[in-house]
Amino acid sequence: MRGDKDFSIWNTSIAVRGDKEISHPTFLRMLDMMRNKGFVVGSDPRIDRDYPILSKDRFAGNKGELLFVGEKYNCGAKLEFYQEINVENPNGGRYDFNKFEKMPYLLQKRFLVEVRYMEQFLLEEGFTCDSEPVLKTSYDKVFHELNSPSRHWSSENLPDYNALDKDGIRINNGEVKYFRDRKGTLMRGTVYHNINNMWWVIVNKDHYTNLAAFELFDLDTVPENAIKKLIRRSGHNNPKSRSVPTEGQLKDWKRKAKQAGREGRIQFANAILGYLYEIGWVSRKFQLFIKETKRLGLVETEGNPYFLGMRMGEKKYDPPKSIPLYPMPQQMSGTESGWVENLRDYVTYGKPTVSRWFCKDRNGEGGQAYLWPEVRERLLHIGAHV
Repeated sequence: MRGDKDFSIWNTSIAVRGDKEISHPTFLRMLDMMRNKGFVVGSDPRIDRDYPILSKDRFAGNKGELLFVGEKYNCGAKLEFYQEINVENPNGGRYDFNKFEKMPYLLQKRFLVEVRYMEQFLLEEGFTCDSEPVLKTSYDKVFHELNSPSRHWSSENLPDYNALDKDGIRINNGEVKYFRDRKGTLMRGTVYHNINNMWWVIVNKDHYTNLAAFELFDLDTVPENAIKKLIRRSGHNNPKSRSVPTEGQLKDWKRKAKQAGREGRIQFANAILGYLYEIGWVSRKFQLFIKETKRLGLVETEGNPYFLGMRMGEKKYDPPKSIPLYPMPQQMSGTESGWVENLRDYVTYGKPTVSRWFCKDRNGEGGQAYLWPEVRERLLHIGAHV
């Protein structure tokens, strides 16, 4: 880094970068300039109390309600401003996110004035500004991401699993798509591909979001899409969620699993895996089978689909392939691995092994959490649920 001198401003932080022989003296002169402009500057009381050995490199101060903390480190120094008027974090405004946005209006203006002085000081000291450009509109922010030099992937000819909306309609850059917020309210925006199955959605001049392809839809595809506010389905409304099996029922289901033998339990487990694939809780169709060596194996019978041409519904799947099952299922997500491992042990030992049961929908499998009672019932009836 020797010879490099730059600084950046982000939110309420000012970072000065360079070898300590250059950046540290500059930083101390900047603190002196702040004193001359009315700041009270001293050591950080919290560091003095808890970590006195670090005190010489830690600073704190204020100018009225505008507070700051600072530190020197091996390759530079940093200042961070905050306030204690509008606070969310119980430990104080110093630990809040979006510190600038939380500042009262007049305090924001004071901060901007002081930062302008510091920026001018650093430029006069020969430092170059390496701050991200100030982007005001959501359109500017999204296209700044799309045109970033670090974006090394293409958004052309995306595979189906990255470019189909929830109703199977292909998504194209620049289209207007609809989605629902967390409360189920219908919203819309202009979409641009981000990465994998994630899409930027520009809602208005000030707001944009990042959504998965399966959260987007057209208004006229199915009648449900046009409902202004859709109440999310809940497993709590399903009587099966409150069902408590008797001891006799549990014994009968466990006996059924034992009597079915390994071959029978494989059929039961494969029915569960097929159902999980059908409702979207696993992304691929897995099936257990008995190898020639009599050991239990796993095969992916229907893999990732790939988009072919521009005609809808034209898909090609990965060919079936064997997947390592021991010591734990591989080449799949953690959630999928958990399901396969539980059912593998159920087949092997003939005992209940699945203990998953969530009392709150938000702890389940995303938007399909309301199906937990159905999954639980199926697991109970084959003697697989604890």
